[in-house]
Amino acid sequence: MSDLKNMKSGPGLASTLTHQPYPFDYLPETAENGESLEVVLPDIHRAQHRPGLYLWERFADFLPFKVMDAACSLGEGNTPLLPANEALHSFTGLRQLWLKNETLNPTWSFKDRGSLACMWMVREMKEQVTATISTGNMGHSIAAYGAAAGIRPLIFVPHYTPSEKILSMSMHGAKVIRIATQDYSHMKNTLLEYAKQWGLRIVSGNGPVRTEGYKLTAFEMYEQMAGEVPDYIAVPTSACGHIRGIFKGYLEMKTAGLMQKLHKMIVVQAANNSPIVSAIKQGLKEVVPFSNFHTVAEAITSGNPFGGDEIIDKAYRYGWLAETVTESEILDGQKQLARAGYLVEPASAASLWAVKKLREKKILEPHAGVVLMLTGSGLKDMDVLKMNADDAGVVDLEAVPGLVLRMIASGE
Repeated sequence: MSDLKNMKSGPGLASTLTHQPYPFDYLPETAENGESLEVVLPDIHRAQHRPGLYLWERFADFLPFKVMDAACSLGEGNTPLLPANEALHSFTGLRQLWLKNETLNPTWSFKDRGSLACMWMVREMKEQVTATISTGNMGHSIAAYGAAAGIRPLIFVPHYTPSEKILSMSMHGAKVIRIATQDYSHMKNTLLEYAKQWGLRIVSGNGPVRTEGYKLTAFEMYEQMAGEVPDYIAVPTSACGHIRGIFKGYLEMKTAGLMQKLHKMIVVQAANNSPIVSAIKQGLKEVVPFSNFHTVAEAITSGNPFGGDEIIDKAYRYGWLAETVTESEILDGQKQLARAGYLVEPASAASLWAVKKLREKKILEPHAGVVLMLTGSGLKDMDVLKMNADDAGVVDLEAVPGLVLRMIASGE
């Protein structure tokens, strides 16, 4: 165990727009006025990058937990940050393009970083039960991390969640409840209201504790880039916790003097469900709710995210970019990334076409340093892969020589 957290005064929570204070152990995931909550560390300006075996030990000053038990970890993080190949440079028109491959986390998505923080919170609060609301990736992650921490979580998912994700949750021993719904945001908000009556802590995609886990991505990239900062980081955005967690990590490192420059985020959403990007493009201050939509990018299906207004505010304040991607572009992006060696789910693939379009519009300069967050594995949704993959077919053994010779001659 690490006891590095005993060196500073205790953390609290604050609403993200009006900055109303709440205690760190506050149960609901939103403020009373509906705003997102975030962790506030009173001595963040004194935080230091320290020696340590684990990433969270090296950045312990930036995290709110008294004890961070390595037994709750499944080896998340340490995912590669790699330069794109020439094909992706040519496709996007960007010469400095990197891929942060979060599909290599234990449950194949970025959610594992947030789940680790959630388990630390469960231990710190001495709670016996935890729950989450998920379209799949977070449910799988919480199920696995709950198993590691000795907790059987309760997981609520919409009925359209891919069977691959539900089966993995069940294998880890979680209790999964599928809910018939056409509006994920309505389902989520209703369950969060129920949770207040039940006295149950639900760790959703935009909760303050989960967001602290996503800061680990920023810390890791800081080390991988030797203290340098990219110009832009593109993030497929749904519940908003991932994008604000990454940005919060960098912002706090800048506050502590670890860096002088602050990057900009790129908010990426499917055109069929773009409550945040639509608002930004129209110059609005509040999300434009979407309902009764369909997108192959099922991991980003929050049609009315309660954290959206904060993301819109940050986009204006810090000069973030925003772009939508059509269904055909998402599927093409998935294929382009696969041909470059990265098998990602549709939500991840959305970022590729988003930065391509921003470059074509000359909003992104050709030599801008851009990182794409590859958020989840393509094996998470086999039905979409079947839509996008070439059918290998079956041939007679005697026909193989002719087939191979034709392929060699054509250069296929």
